[in-house]
Amino acid sequence: MATTINADNGVVSGSAGLKESADSSGVLALQTNGTTAVTIGTDQNTTLAGTLTTVSRGIAKASMPAGTVLQVVSTTKTNVFSSTSTSFVDITGLSVTITPTSTSSTILILVTSNFACSAAGIPQSFNLVRNSTNIAQPSTTPTFNGTVTPYLNLFENSLGWSINFLDSPATTSATTYKIQGKTSGGTFYVNGRGSADFASISTITVMEIAA
Repeated sequence: MATTINADNGVVSGSAGLKESADSSGVLALQTNGTTAVTIGTDQNTTLAGTLTTVSRGIAKASMPAGTVLQVVSTTKTNVFSSTSTSFVDITGLSVTITPTSTSSTILILVTSNFACSAAGIPQSFNLVRNSTNIAQPSTTPTFNGTVTPYLNLFENSLGWSINFLDSPATTSATTYKIQGKTSGGTFYVNGRGSADFASISTITVMEIAA
């Protein structure tokens, strides 16, 4: 006996040992016993002759239209980081790793953070880094440069800053995006100040965008 599957409303008729299951990604699979012909109802009532083993309902990531968000990964840093380094160092906890599904995908990076310094009038620099490569860099390299170079002329005041950057890593390997920072003097802080009376959070979020 033939089995009919209506793709518009999911109605299954007939009796051919048809079973329905869902895999770990939630895609619906319809399987016959491997010996019975299956008819799939479409707008044209197309009939597939022969034996149908599996029917899956879902769209592969590789088939999604350009601009579709394929996955989102985010990290939130809630504790305080401080350093006196005058060369770039990792901001502990302000990193995120994503594994792109296609080499043509772009990665949208969104960072929201803050800083304070123990001395007034001391420039800070923060870099957006992909693995070990600086990205989102200015075209000139003056004394103070980086992805962002926030500056405060007041002692231990806190200033927020953000990054919005679209990267093209051209890989399907695990890729880490992170923030590095340095100071030109004194101690710089992320998520806090010299006084324990102040605290905030920082986030880094990456989104894979279909090309």
